[in-house]
Amino acid sequence: MTMILESAKTGVTTSGVEGLRGWLMLVGVGFCLAPFRILKTIIEGAKAFEADTWVVLTTPGTKAYHPLWAPVIIGETILNVLLLAGALLAIYLFFKKRRAFPRVAIGFLAAGLGVLILDLIVLQAIPAARAQIGASDIGGVAKAGLGAAIWIPYFIRSKRVHATFVR
Repeated sequence: MTMILESAKTGVTTSGVEGLRGWLMLVGVGFCLAPFRILKTIIEGAKAFEADTWVVLTTPGTKAYHPLWAPVIIGETILNVLLLAGALLAIYLFFKKRRAFPRVAIGFLAAGLGVLILDLIVLQAIPAARAQIGASDIGGVAKAGLGAAIWIPYFIRSKRVHATFVR
């Protein structure tokens, strides 16, 4: 009865399309893996905070010094911690089938893409970092962009999404 009432309110018929099945299973796997990927990035980035590395990158007069290194390293860390929190929130909302999940998922995908693009733009200003940017970095942005281009419209248009995330 509640499905009929909900369907009448939203205009979406939900017979057979509700539940964490179909493409939503793939979404769930992706979101469950995201925290591990983000943690790996945070752990790799933490090496920059080691005393020897930090001094070389942030002390004027050293060979690798650039005034942007400190804000980039700190900024990347903060943004990755926020992305980690976003991924964990999205997982919680996904399994609780909360109405907020599609909006949070869209925000997470857009933020992840934005962080990668911003990172590449800022790193272009640091000569030593610019020399290290490679095809895998550009590929990472392309992969995130393709993922956002596929999943954001899915969250907006999918009948299953609208029928599943109703709590």
